[in-house]
Amino acid sequence: MAVTVVNIIPRSRSGEIQQDSEPNLAVNPVNPQQMVASAFTFDISGGPNRAPVYVSNDGGNTWVLSPIVPSPGQTLDITLRFDSTGAFLYAGIIPNDPDPAAPPRVNLLRTNQLFGPAPMAVLFNHQNPEGVDQPYVEALTAGAGPAAGRDIVFAGNNDFSQPNRSTATLDYSSDAAGGNAGFRSISIDARPPRANGQDAPSIRPTIHSDGTVYGAFLHQVGVTPNASRFPIYDVVIVRDDDFGTVNPAFRALTDPSDGQPGRFVAQNCIIPFLPTPGQPGPLGQERIGSHLSLTADPRPNQSDTVYIAWADLVVAPPPAKPSYTLHLRRSLDRGITWSNDLLTIANALNPALAINADGKVGYLYQQLTGSVTLGIVTRTNRWETHLRRSVDGTNWDDLVLATVPADTPPAQGLPYLGDYVHLLSVGRDFYGIFSASNRPDRNNFPNGVRYQRNANFTSRRLLDLDNATRVPVSIDPFFFKVTE
Repeated sequence: MAVTVVNIIPRSRSGEIQQDSEPNLAVNPVNPQQMVASAFTFDISGGPNRAPVYVSNDGGNTWVLSPIVPSPGQTLDITLRFDSTGAFLYAGIIPNDPDPAAPPRVNLLRTNQLFGPAPMAVLFNHQNPEGVDQPYVEALTAGAGPAAGRDIVFAGNNDFSQPNRSTATLDYSSDAAGGNAGFRSISIDARPPRANGQDAPSIRPTIHSDGTVYGAFLHQVGVTPNASRFPIYDVVIVRDDDFGTVNPAFRALTDPSDGQPGRFVAQNCIIPFLPTPGQPGPLGQERIGSHLSLTADPRPNQSDTVYIAWADLVVAPPPAKPSYTLHLRRSLDRGITWSNDLLTIANALNPALAINADGKVGYLYQQLTGSVTLGIVTRTNRWETHLRRSVDGTNWDDLVLATVPADTPPAQGLPYLGDYVHLLSVGRDFYGIFSASNRPDRNNFPNGVRYQRNANFTSRRLLDLDNATRVPVSIDPFFFKVTE
């Protein structure tokens, strides 16, 4: 096994001090040397209406910025995926609207030129007066059946205009590489949320080449009776068996409790959305609320196996403290029945799941360690980024990719690390990305690290382009690869 960790900020940006959080990653499955990454990175080098992505053509060892995203200066949320042939890169973004009062909208994009000069083409503009939030895109090229050779693209998002506030939505196309991508939108929540409620922001699809598509979301059912009035959610999964072409779509799973589409994985989960405006994040400077990940076994004839992870608030009797806790579960029968927790991780967020060509599952997450009290950050608190792997869901190894101080740097707004990280597999290998404090200290990276930006690991200082002027610590995106 070999582990590679790389800080992807280019040397030319050595002086930058941005909070480059909420990273995402796409790897060309035909040519894994080619990769594209994103984060909340600002750059106007491509002109006033462009935002950058990071591109690597050497397997993640070096990265450069390419301003091909049609959004002024930077994007807000952004996720990326290649199709199965590596011919097209797709993205879902919330463009940076010049009008700060405009409701957020989602654009779904496509390109076959990672370095332009043309920007990514806008395939679909999902816009309404209420707003649309957090696009999360998945893509593959169908290998058989009526859709053979076509690019299948699904993007989860939170559409505030959906009837009855059933906001969990999928935008999808069964021919996204065609002349007319023909995207459709569908609410996948058949149950109206509680009065004045709505589904949580994270809506996660996963696609299998046999036509199976799963979608996961958090359906609000109430609020806690105490003064905090924290939202209460059910964790729900839906399924379609023909790339969403069945009419009505996503009705293959129903729950026996009410006969409605959507199977309950867990119910009555307390998921607070904190902090309140103007307050620091309650978990190591990070905000909490709506963390979710989903993956199905990509091997032929293995789409029955699906894993899901989410976070909720676990309240134990005193003197124990409340803990924002990750839960990982598995279904072996296409989402009908679910295991108990395979792993339960206290004071953690940002789950990301993937399964490799051997059926080994990878589980990436970030955990706050030390003495943890929600809302208080101490000098002993650290953010640890873990990758855990298992062949059976029972026995797990544990690679610590980063362990960094939680109080440095101070947050420049939220999110601090981001509302998500990403993990994927190509063949047997796992690839991923996370954000963390960039102080150049080898003790912070137990499996090693390489920086592109100027850094002195002896003095533990970041340096500007002149390789002499000190640069303050900030948040950077880190790529990693684990070779099996």
